[in-house]
Amino acid sequence: MALLSEHAPVTAREIRPPAPAAQVERLRNRVGLELPPELLAWWALMDGVDDQRVRGAGYLIPKGYLPLSVARAEGEYARQSQYPDPDCCTAEGAHHKQAGQDGFPFCTAILPIGRAIDGGLLCVDLRQGEHHGCVMEWYASDGIYWSDWTSVTEILDEIAERLDNYVHDRELPYRERHPVISEGELSWP
Repeated sequence: MALLSEHAPVTAREIRPPAPAAQVERLRNRVGLELPPELLAWWALMDGVDDQRVRGAGYLIPKGYLPLSVARAEGEYARQSQYPDPDCCTAEGAHHKQAGQDGFPFCTAILPIGRAIDGGLLCVDLRQGEHHGCVMEWYASDGIYWSDWTSVTEILDEIAERLDNYVHDRELPYRERHPVISEGELSWP
């Protein structure tokens, strides 16, 4: 947050204050599954951005994602969970697939946490298994599938590391690129 405030103030101003505990609890009750501690910690620090209003403030998460507020995460969850994966989700709320496995069209144990401008969702997988809490991507045409991140912590670590490398003009490993900050707005190549 300190780096964003100093180097990308337009983007930093769009970050909402911590999520209200009552909203987090309501979402937890709606989903009915354990939320990863790092997701709860993230929402205790910030409640995403207003993804329906923000257009020119850049994207906080690489690959063009904006972090959802808890209220928007609940809304997306309610909307998408109307279309459960028949090969995974049971009427009783159980799941045949393990965390990290692909599915179509959606899974009621997948919680949206970010939205891309093209309609994609970044989600946390709450199903049981070795990869519980992993991050999945979802598109209406593709369903859910593995992302580049294994956890919310990995997303946040990547953002901080890449932003710190940019600020200190450090050389990056092959194929990795610095974020772009223009007129106080952060974006990711």
